[in-house]
Amino acid sequence: MIRKILLTLGVLVLGAVGVTGWFYAKGAALPGQGLPPVPDQLIAAGDSAKLAEFTEARCRLLMGKKKQSCIEDVLLTLVRQDRVRLAMATLALLGERSDAIRHIGHDYSHVIGINAWEPGKDVGKSYMQCTELFQSGCYHGVIQSFFAYKGTDSASVVSVCRDTPEISASAYLRFQCVHGIGHGLVQTYSMKLPRALAGCDMLGNSWDSESCYGGAFMEFIVGGRGQSHHVTVKTDSGAAEEMDHSKMDHGAMAQDTFPSFKVREPSDLHYPCSVLGKQYQHSCYQMQAGLIVERTGLDFAKVAKVCDTAPEKMRSVCYQGMGTYISGVTTRDPVKSLQHCSLGASRYQPWCFVGAVKNFIDVTATAEDGLEFCGMVAAEDAATSCYNAIGEEAAFLYQSMDRRAVVCAKALPKYVEACRFGAGLSPIRPAALPRA
Repeated sequence: MIRKILLTLGVLVLGAVGVTGWFYAKGAALPGQGLPPVPDQLIAAGDSAKLAEFTEARCRLLMGKKKQSCIEDVLLTLVRQDRVRLAMATLALLGERSDAIRHIGHDYSHVIGINAWEPGKDVGKSYMQCTELFQSGCYHGVIQSFFAYKGTDSASVVSVCRDTPEISASAYLRFQCVHGIGHGLVQTYSMKLPRALAGCDMLGNSWDSESCYGGAFMEFIVGGRGQSHHVTVKTDSGAAEEMDHSKMDHGAMAQDTFPSFKVREPSDLHYPCSVLGKQYQHSCYQMQAGLIVERTGLDFAKVAKVCDTAPEKMRSVCYQGMGTYISGVTTRDPVKSLQHCSLGASRYQPWCFVGAVKNFIDVTATAEDGLEFCGMVAAEDAATSCYNAIGEEAAFLYQSMDRRAVVCAKALPKYVEACRFGAGLSPIRPAALPRA
């Protein structure tokens, strides 16, 4: 009997060893073992499919932060060899195969961008190596990295997006640039949101400033959760040091007259919007759902009720922000997004659909990616708003009127004109399109 037990244990041990050996042979990281290096031949070949397969095998036995670090290590190995596009292509394939990776794809793309630029490199060329994947996090990361090194004096803030030809030529790329400035300012000023917003005001025109505000509010939310994207100050020698904001030269803004600013105010579900100036309200409420859910959880009926108590002109904006958050938290699941956006006051529901569909499109920078979702919206006012939003996104993404027309031609026949109005192809406002 004892002999049988020992034999059985022996078989189990051998089986475990065999499974472990199989995983190791496939390139998986094992406890106590170093990570297999990224094969040079895959990098040289520029084979994103093989690199994605290698990454999956390498990291499959790891969990949580260790798995995330394993994936980042592969991507940054590519970035260090100036293969930013290859890193983004590999990330795209990983996201297609994994909901978990897709859910935090913006974080991975941010990390790629942060490491794509270093002193001595042309910031415009580094920026143009990025792609729009995962809400353009790579673009934002390049700008954050640039400011971590250069500081945020008025000349740097104003010039980086305006005076870089590759960036200023495209409204979409310029938006991503000034949005990245907002992220960088909040990090630089250690979560002093009013000071960061004042930095956005230096950009000189309302479009740039408003775009910058959005990045600032986004960084304020994720930074307050301890989820801020890690940035290091890069020296001219290429070394990287932890950012020390107190030692950075901020030029025209060097004298800090701004008081400390609470990162959260538990007694006020409308904070920080409730304590900021009028010019910041729209951008603030577009992001406020991300703070409301910290108190309500993912109960979007409760989130909608909070939006119902916002200043009247900001209620539709708050609902739009809720739609953006819903799209993100459901990983752009059209059915779940539809269900969540159907909650709350019927008067404001159309704006939730607008926020959701715009986020569907922003993640991939492809306007057609919103068509399936809008096709599922039943109420005429909400569907009209949804297709109009697709048109607005097409106008933002594509300078070519013909390209915009191609997008709108794919809408349901009843809503083609709503899309065309949003895209700037028709001057006739649809009768069913709600007004804020």
